[in-house]
Amino acid sequence: MQISCEHCGRVYDSKLTRSGGLERCPKCEKLNIFIPVSEVHYIILGDYLIQEKIGTGGNAIVVKAKHLATNDIVALKLFFSKKATDDHSSAEFISEIEMATQLVHDNIVRIYSGGEIDNILYIVMEFVDGINLSEYLDSYGAMPTSDAMSVAIHICYALDHVWSSFLMIHRDVKPQNIMITTEGNIKLCDFGLVSCHEKAFSEDNSILGTPYYVSPEMVDGSSYQDNRSDIYSLGTTLFHMLSGSPPFNYGGLLEVLNARVRQPPPPLKDIIPSISQELSDIITTMMATDQEERYATATEAAEDILLVKDGGTPKLVDSSRERVNQ
Repeated sequence: MQISCEHCGRVYDSKLTRSGGLERCPKCEKLNIFIPVSEVHYIILGDYLIQEKIGTGGNAIVVKAKHLATNDIVALKLFFSKKATDDHSSAEFISEIEMATQLVHDNIVRIYSGGEIDNILYIVMEFVDGINLSEYLDSYGAMPTSDAMSVAIHICYALDHVWSSFLMIHRDVKPQNIMITTEGNIKLCDFGLVSCHEKAFSEDNSILGTPYYVSPEMVDGSSYQDNRSDIYSLGTTLFHMLSGSPPFNYGGLLEVLNARVRQPPPPLKDIIPSISQELSDIITTMMATDQEERYATATEAAEDILLVKDGGTPKLVDSSRERVNQ
Protein backbone atom coordinates (compact mmCIF):
# COMPACT_ATOMS: atom_id res chain seq x y z
CA MET A 1 0.00 0.00 0.00
CA GLN A 2 1.04 3.61 -0.43
CA ILE A 3 1.63 5.82 2.59
CA SER A 4 2.73 9.40 3.20
CA CYS A 5 5.74 9.94 5.44
CA GLU A 6 4.64 11.98 8.46
CA HIS A 7 8.02 13.75 8.52
CA CYS A 8 8.86 14.74 4.93
CA GLY A 9 5.48 14.12 3.26
CA ARG A 10 6.82 11.79 0.57
CA VAL A 11 4.30 9.23 -0.72
CA TYR A 12 5.91 5.84 -1.22
CA ASP A 13 5.09 2.15 -1.60
CA SER A 14 5.08 0.65 1.88
CA LYS A 15 5.57 -2.95 2.95
CA LEU A 16 3.31 -2.37 5.92
CA THR A 17 -0.16 -3.85 6.11
CA ARG A 18 -3.24 -3.17 8.22
CA SER A 19 -1.53 -5.06 11.03
CA GLY A 20 0.75 -2.04 11.55
CA GLY A 21 4.46 -1.75 12.20
CA LEU A 22 7.54 0.47 12.00
CA GLU A 23 9.17 1.54 8.76
CA ARG A 24 11.80 4.02 7.61
CA CYS A 25 10.94 6.50 4.89
CA PRO A 26 13.18 5.83 1.86
CA LYS A 27 13.75 9.57 1.45
CA CYS A 28 14.36 11.05 4.92
CA GLU A 29 15.02 7.70 6.68
CA LYS A 30 12.95 8.74 9.70
CA LEU A 31 10.70 6.21 11.35
CA ASN A 32 6.99 6.06 10.64
CA ILE A 33 4.85 4.05 13.01
CA PHE A 34 1.42 2.66 12.24
CA ILE A 35 -0.43 1.31 15.26
CA PRO A 36 -3.41 -0.91 14.36
CA VAL A 37 -6.77 -0.04 15.87
CA SER A 38 -7.90 -3.65 15.92
CA GLU A 39 -7.17 -5.73 19.02
CA VAL A 40 -6.38 -8.62 16.69
CA HIS A 41 -3.28 -6.84 15.38
CA TYR A 42 -0.46 -5.35 17.42
CA ILE A 43 3.19 -4.32 17.20
CA ILE A 44 5.83 -6.27 19.12
CA LEU A 45 9.31 -4.77 19.42
CA GLY A 46 11.64 -7.06 21.31
CA ASP A 47 10.13 -7.63 24.77
CA TYR A 48 7.58 -4.84 24.39
CA LEU A 49 4.07 -4.49 23.02
CA ILE A 50 3.61 -0.98 21.62
CA GLN A 51 0.27 0.50 22.67
CA GLU A 52 0.25 4.07 21.37
CA LYS A 53 2.43 6.89 20.09
CA ILE A 54 3.10 9.59 22.67
CA GLY A 55 4.94 12.05 20.47
CA THR A 56 7.54 12.75 17.80
CA GLY A 57 10.66 14.88 18.22
CA GLY A 58 13.48 15.98 15.98
CA ASN A 59 15.35 12.70 16.30
CA ALA A 60 12.98 10.10 17.73
CA ILE A 61 9.48 8.75 18.23
CA VAL A 62 8.26 8.10 21.76
CA VAL A 63 5.68 5.38 22.33
CA LYS A 64 3.85 3.89 25.29
CA ALA A 65 4.55 0.18 25.64
CA LYS A 66 3.99 -2.81 27.92
CA HIS A 67 6.74 -5.21 28.92
CA LEU A 68 5.46 -8.62 27.90
CA ALA A 69 6.97 -10.50 30.85
CA THR A 70 6.16 -8.09 33.69
CA ASN A 71 3.23 -6.07 32.28
CA ASP A 72 5.07 -2.91 33.39
CA ILE A 73 4.08 0.19 31.42
CA VAL A 74 7.06 2.15 30.07
CA ALA A 75 7.90 4.69 27.40
CA LEU A 76 10.18 3.70 24.52
CA LYS A 77 12.22 6.31 22.69
CA LEU A 78 12.93 5.03 19.17
CA PHE A 79 15.70 6.97 17.46
CA PHE A 80 15.56 7.85 13.78
CA SER A 81 19.29 7.21 13.48
CA LYS A 82 20.22 3.71 12.41
CA LYS A 83 22.31 1.36 14.50
CA ALA A 84 25.85 2.67 14.89
CA THR A 85 28.09 1.01 12.31
CA ASP A 86 31.38 1.26 14.18
CA ASP A 87 32.43 -0.08 17.57
CA HIS A 88 33.24 3.38 18.96
CA SER A 89 29.76 4.79 18.28
CA SER A 90 28.09 1.66 19.64
CA ALA A 91 30.19 1.80 22.80
CA GLU A 92 29.44 5.51 23.19
CA PHE A 93 25.69 4.90 22.96
CA ILE A 94 25.84 2.11 25.55
CA SER A 95 27.98 4.29 27.82
CA GLU A 96 25.41 7.10 27.58
CA ILE A 97 22.61 4.73 28.57
CA GLU A 98 24.60 3.34 31.50
CA MET A 99 25.24 6.86 32.78
CA ALA A 100 21.62 7.90 32.30
CA THR A 101 20.37 4.97 34.39
CA GLN A 102 22.28 6.41 37.37
CA LEU A 103 20.35 9.69 37.31
CA VAL A 104 17.78 8.94 39.99
CA HIS A 105 15.83 11.94 41.30
CA ASP A 106 12.18 12.70 41.94
CA ASN A 107 12.28 15.48 39.34
CA ILE A 108 13.97 13.48 36.57
CA VAL A 109 12.29 10.96 34.27
CA ARG A 110 14.00 7.61 34.92
CA ILE A 111 15.97 5.80 32.22
CA TYR A 112 15.92 2.03 32.72
CA SER A 113 17.83 0.53 29.80
CA GLY A 114 18.49 0.76 26.10
CA GLY A 115 19.94 -1.01 23.10
CA GLU A 116 19.14 -1.99 19.52
CA ILE A 117 16.30 -4.02 18.03
CA ASP A 118 15.80 -4.58 14.30
CA ASN A 119 18.34 -1.85 13.49
CA ILE A 120 16.47 0.62 15.72
CA LEU A 121 18.30 2.27 18.61
CA TYR A 122 16.03 2.69 21.62
CA ILE A 123 15.87 3.55 25.30
CA VAL A 124 13.36 2.38 27.91
CA MET A 125 12.07 5.19 30.12
CA GLU A 126 9.66 5.78 32.94
CA PHE A 127 6.18 6.37 31.54
CA VAL A 128 4.89 9.72 32.76
CA ASP A 129 1.14 10.26 32.71
CA GLY A 130 0.71 13.95 31.99
CA ILE A 131 1.62 16.68 29.52
CA ASN A 132 4.78 18.58 28.81
CA LEU A 133 5.10 22.24 29.68
CA SER A 134 4.98 23.28 26.03
CA GLU A 135 1.58 21.60 25.64
CA TYR A 136 0.38 23.33 28.80
CA LEU A 137 1.47 26.76 27.55
CA ASP A 138 -0.10 26.15 24.14
CA SER A 139 -3.40 25.17 25.76
CA TYR A 140 -3.63 27.59 28.67
CA GLY A 141 -1.21 30.43 27.98
CA ALA A 142 0.99 32.01 30.64
CA MET A 143 1.18 30.13 33.92
CA PRO A 144 0.19 31.67 37.27
CA THR A 145 3.26 33.20 38.91
CA SER A 146 3.31 30.92 41.95
CA ASP A 147 2.96 27.79 39.80
CA ALA A 148 5.71 28.91 37.41
CA MET A 149 8.04 29.55 40.32
CA SER A 150 7.32 26.10 41.73
CA VAL A 151 8.09 24.45 38.39
CA ALA A 152 11.39 26.35 38.14
CA ILE A 153 12.38 25.40 41.70
CA HIS A 154 11.84 21.68 41.02
CA ILE A 155 13.87 21.84 37.81
CA CYS A 156 16.63 23.66 39.72
CA TYR A 157 16.76 20.74 42.13
CA ALA A 158 17.07 18.26 39.25
CA LEU A 159 19.81 20.26 37.54
CA ASP A 160 21.84 20.75 40.70
CA HIS A 161 21.57 17.08 41.70
CA VAL A 162 23.07 15.94 38.43
CA TRP A 163 25.70 18.68 38.29
CA SER A 164 26.86 18.14 41.87
CA SER A 165 26.81 14.33 41.58
CA PHE A 166 28.07 13.75 38.03
CA LEU A 167 29.28 17.12 36.67
CA MET A 168 26.75 16.55 33.89
CA ILE A 169 24.58 19.16 32.18
CA HIS A 170 21.38 18.75 30.22
CA ARG A 171 22.06 21.08 27.25
CA ASP A 172 18.43 21.28 26.14
CA VAL A 173 16.28 22.58 29.00
CA LYS A 174 13.04 23.81 27.41
CA PRO A 175 9.27 23.51 27.92
CA GLN A 176 9.06 20.40 25.71
CA ASN A 177 11.42 18.58 28.07
CA ILE A 178 9.56 19.41 31.28
CA MET A 179 6.67 17.12 32.21
CA ILE A 180 3.73 17.98 34.46
CA THR A 181 2.19 14.76 35.72
CA THR A 182 -1.50 14.27 36.36
CA GLU A 183 -0.64 14.35 40.07
CA GLY A 184 1.07 17.73 39.72
CA ASN A 185 4.67 16.52 39.92
CA ILE A 186 7.42 18.08 37.79
CA LYS A 187 9.93 15.95 35.89
CA LEU A 188 12.76 16.84 33.52
CA CYS A 189 13.10 14.59 30.46
CA ASP A 190 16.06 13.46 28.38
CA PHE A 191 18.77 14.05 30.97
CA GLY A 192 21.94 12.39 29.80
CA LEU A 193 20.57 11.78 26.32
CA VAL A 194 21.22 15.12 24.64
CA SER A 195 24.65 14.00 23.62
CA CYS A 196 27.15 13.61 20.86
CA HIS A 197 25.22 10.56 19.66
CA GLU A 198 22.03 12.52 19.06
CA LYS A 199 23.95 15.52 17.79
CA ALA A 200 25.55 13.42 15.06
CA PHE A 201 22.14 12.63 13.59
CA SER A 202 20.47 16.02 14.02
CA GLU A 203 19.49 18.09 11.01
CA ASP A 204 21.74 20.94 12.14
CA ASN A 205 24.49 19.64 14.39
CA SER A 206 26.29 22.97 14.69
CA ILE A 207 24.07 24.01 17.62
CA LEU A 208 22.98 21.58 20.28
CA GLY A 209 19.75 22.68 21.90
CA THR A 210 16.72 24.73 20.92
CA PRO A 211 17.30 28.30 19.60
CA TYR A 212 14.70 29.99 21.80
CA TYR A 213 16.24 28.59 24.98
CA VAL A 214 19.90 27.86 24.19
CA SER A 215 22.63 29.78 26.02
CA PRO A 216 24.90 32.30 24.24
CA GLU A 217 27.99 30.16 24.78
CA MET A 218 26.27 27.27 23.02
CA VAL A 219 25.62 29.52 20.05
CA ASP A 220 29.11 30.89 19.53
CA GLY A 221 31.27 28.44 21.47
CA SER A 222 32.94 31.38 23.15
CA SER A 223 33.34 29.78 26.55
CA TYR A 224 33.20 26.53 28.46
CA GLN A 225 29.72 25.10 28.90
CA ASP A 226 28.87 24.13 32.45
CA ASN A 227 25.79 24.10 34.67
CA ARG A 228 25.32 27.82 34.09
CA SER A 229 24.29 27.03 30.50
CA ASP A 230 21.37 25.03 31.87
CA ILE A 231 20.57 27.85 34.32
CA TYR A 232 20.33 30.23 31.35
CA SER A 233 17.96 27.87 29.52
CA LEU A 234 15.82 27.49 32.63
CA GLY A 235 15.69 31.28 32.92
CA THR A 236 14.34 31.56 29.37
CA THR A 237 11.83 28.81 30.16
CA LEU A 238 10.66 30.65 33.30
CA PHE A 239 10.36 33.81 31.18
CA HIS A 240 8.15 31.85 28.76
CA MET A 241 6.02 30.42 31.56
CA LEU A 242 5.28 33.87 32.95
CA SER A 243 4.90 35.86 29.73
CA GLY A 244 3.39 33.28 27.38
CA SER A 245 6.25 33.44 24.87
CA PRO A 246 10.03 32.96 24.99
CA PRO A 247 12.45 35.91 25.03
CA PHE A 248 13.96 37.00 21.71
CA ASN A 249 10.83 35.68 20.01
CA TYR A 250 11.80 36.71 16.48
CA GLY A 251 10.80 35.16 13.18
CA GLY A 252 14.05 33.77 11.81
CA LEU A 253 16.60 31.40 13.29
CA LEU A 254 19.55 33.72 12.66
CA GLU A 255 17.74 36.64 14.29
CA VAL A 256 17.08 34.57 17.39
CA LEU A 257 20.67 33.35 17.62
CA ASN A 258 22.21 36.77 16.97
CA ALA A 259 20.01 38.36 19.62
CA ARG A 260 21.04 35.63 22.05
CA VAL A 261 24.69 36.62 21.74
CA ARG A 262 24.55 40.36 21.05
CA GLN A 263 21.62 41.65 23.10
CA PRO A 264 21.09 41.70 26.87
CA PRO A 265 18.10 39.69 28.11
CA PRO A 266 14.86 41.70 27.98
CA PRO A 267 13.64 42.53 31.52
CA LEU A 268 10.43 40.62 32.06
CA LYS A 269 8.92 43.50 34.04
CA ASP A 270 9.11 45.70 30.93
CA ILE A 271 6.84 43.19 29.21
CA ILE A 272 4.65 42.13 32.13
CA PRO A 273 4.41 45.12 34.51
CA SER A 274 2.47 43.07 37.08
CA ILE A 275 5.51 40.83 37.67
CA SER A 276 7.51 41.86 40.74
CA GLN A 277 10.82 43.59 40.21
CA GLU A 278 12.47 40.93 42.38
CA LEU A 279 11.31 38.05 40.19
CA SER A 280 12.21 39.95 37.04
CA ASP A 281 15.73 40.47 38.46
CA ILE A 282 16.10 36.75 39.17
CA ILE A 283 15.26 35.88 35.56
CA THR A 284 17.62 38.57 34.26
CA THR A 285 20.36 37.07 36.44
CA MET A 286 19.66 33.55 35.20
CA MET A 287 19.75 34.83 31.59
CA ALA A 288 22.85 37.01 31.86
CA THR A 289 24.82 36.90 28.62
CA ASP A 290 28.07 36.63 30.59
CA GLN A 291 28.25 33.34 32.49
CA GLU A 292 30.04 35.09 35.36
CA GLU A 293 26.98 37.23 35.99
CA ARG A 294 24.66 34.24 36.38
CA TYR A 295 24.04 32.14 39.46
CA ALA A 296 26.90 29.73 40.14
CA THR A 297 24.53 26.84 40.83
CA ALA A 298 20.89 26.05 40.23
CA THR A 299 20.44 25.77 44.00
CA GLU A 300 21.33 29.47 44.34
CA ALA A 301 18.63 30.29 41.81
CA ALA A 302 16.12 28.07 43.62
CA GLU A 303 16.91 29.76 46.95
CA ASP A 304 16.26 33.19 45.46
CA ILE A 305 13.01 32.08 43.84
CA LEU A 306 11.88 30.67 47.19
CA LEU A 307 12.81 33.93 48.93
CA VAL A 308 10.68 35.95 46.50
CA LYS A 309 7.85 33.42 46.68
CA ASP A 310 7.81 33.94 50.45
CA GLY A 311 7.85 37.72 50.11
CA GLY A 312 11.58 38.20 50.65
CA THR A 313 14.38 39.89 48.72
CA PRO A 314 16.64 37.81 46.46
CA LYS A 315 20.40 37.79 46.96
CA LEU A 316 21.08 37.60 43.20
CA VAL A 317 24.79 37.34 42.35
CA ASP A 318 27.47 38.74 44.62
CA SER A 319 30.34 39.82 42.38
CA SER A 320 32.84 39.06 45.16
CA ARG A 321 31.79 35.44 45.57
CA GLU A 322 34.18 32.62 44.76
CA ARG A 323 33.89 31.36 41.18
CA VAL A 324 33.34 27.68 41.85
CA ASN A 325 32.77 26.60 38.23
CA GLN A 326 36.11 27.52 36.75
